[in-house]
Amino acid sequence: NVVCKQLGYPNALAYKHAASFGQGSDQIWLDNVQCSGSKKRVHSCSASSWGTNDCSHEEDAGVVCQSVRLVGGTYDSEGRVEIFQNGQWGTVCDDYWSINDAHVVCREMGFGGAISYKTRAFYGAGTGPIWMDDVFCTGREGRLRDCRFSGWNSHKCRHAEDAGVVCRGVRLVGGSSTSEGCV
Repeated sequence: NVVCKQLGYPNALAYKHAASFGQGSDQIWLDNVQCSGSKKRVHSCSASSWGTNDCSHEEDAGVVCQSVRLVGGTYDSEGRVEIFQNGQWGTVCDDYWSINDAHVVCREMGFGGAISYKTRAFYGAGTGPIWMDDVFCTGREGRLRDCRFSGWNSHKCRHAEDAGVVCRGVRLVGGSSTSEGCV
């Protein structure tokens, strides 16, 4: 959570180890890191002396930060889609919104996929920026932000057109892929 918050995201969905995102090649600065959620920066956490380690890059750590959330649903598996960009949550317009887009959102959040997609602010109108419009996902993307869309904050919408999803109700968190993790 500390790393994600330091980067401007609200929290972490999962942590990764064993160089899950590939091995680095530069100096390893931190080892034996232990953070509490109250820390503002990772270098403020308890760790071995700066630059002192007994690691190789095969042990590089990583995180998956939360950049999508569902708001206004009865369950955590449904709601208005909101995406975190430039330090602020905003909505997604429903123009061209489809089941493929919903599958990407649900899988990004750790669910097995989508049951349905919602349009016309089904879960209520959001506030703040409308970050995405004309979203087109093939359904194979790993994150909503990887789909084609009109550009950040480039839209022809009102919040009455906010998009939503209904995801499959079981969620996996903390695994090395969307098909594994804690239930």
